[in-house]
Amino acid sequence: MIQETSTLWLDGAHVGWGEGNVHLLTHTLHYGFGAIEGIRSYRQARGGAAIFRLDRHIERLFASAKAAFLEIPFDRATIERACTEAVRENGLEDAYIRPLVFVSEPNIVFSHWLNRVRVAVLTFPWKGYSDRGREEGTSATFSSYVRPKALAQFYKAKLCGHYALSVAAYSEARRAGYEQALFLDEDGMVCESTGENVFVVKGEQIATPPAARSILMGTTRASVLEIARDLGYRAEERDISRAECLEADEIFTTGTASGILPIRRLEGRPVGTGALGPVTLALQRAYAAAAEGRSELYERWLTPL
Repeated sequence: MIQETSTLWLDGAHVGWGEGNVHLLTHTLHYGFGAIEGIRSYRQARGGAAIFRLDRHIERLFASAKAAFLEIPFDRATIERACTEAVRENGLEDAYIRPLVFVSEPNIVFSHWLNRVRVAVLTFPWKGYSDRGREEGTSATFSSYVRPKALAQFYKAKLCGHYALSVAAYSEARRAGYEQALFLDEDGMVCESTGENVFVVKGEQIATPPAARSILMGTTRASVLEIARDLGYRAEERDISRAECLEADEIFTTGTASGILPIRRLEGRPVGTGALGPVTLALQRAYAAAAEGRSELYERWLTPL
C-alpha cells in the first residue's frame, strides 16, 4: 500500500495530498494519453538522501511527451527541482517519485490540444517490492499477449497508455499462478517483462534485448549494463529467444521500482539451479552501492537532497 504523504507538486505549486484531484472528464483518464516517469531516492551511506539518475529520467520524460505531441509547460530544471522539493517537503529519504504529464478537461475528443497540459509530481516512501523478492526472486511465464514489433519505436516513450497491455499480461500471469510475465514479439523474440527490462546470463556472459525490439530504454537497464562491464562481464544488447531463456543459468529484470530482481522459476521450471545466481548477486550489490553512495565511480549519478 502506498503511504500517503503531506504534499504533492501540481502545476508549479505544492498542495496537500488530498488536493491532487482531477475532473472525470480528464482526457488522459479516458485515452491514456500522457507521459510518466518512475524515479527513486535513496538514503545515503554517509547520511542524507540522493535521487538516482534524476537528469536521465527527466530527459526521458520530455522525450516521451514529445513523442505524444505534448508540450510540457515547464522547463527541465523546474521539473527536476519539483522532484527534489517533493522529497524534501515530505521528509523522505528512501522514496519513489512519480512525475506525471497529463491532458486535462473538458474535451474528450481526440484533439487533445484543445485541453491544457498539466504536470504533477508525487512522492512516497519506497524501499522496493520487498527484501524477500530481491533475494528469493519471482516466477514468470511467457505472456500470450504479443508486444507489437511494428510499434517498437513508439514503445521507447514511457506513456500511460502503454501499460494497459502490461496490466492485462500481469493479470493473466497471476491467474495462472506466476508473479509476472515476459513479452515476446511477432518474431518470437523476448522484449521485456510486464514492467521491467529483462537480462539473461549464461556463464558470465550477460545479454538483454536490443533497442530494435519493443522495449523501454530503461534507466536501470543502462546503469546495469555499465556496471556489468565495469565489473568485467561481457554484457551485450542482442536478440534473445524463448529457448535461450529456458536454457539460461540466470535471468533477472531491472526497473526503478524493484532494482535488480531475479527470476528463479520460468514456466514452472527452475532457472539454472533455481538459486540466486552469482552474477545477479554481484550486480545487485554493485547497483545498491551506486544508489546508496557507497561507490565513488558512480557518484555522478546522484543528485543530493
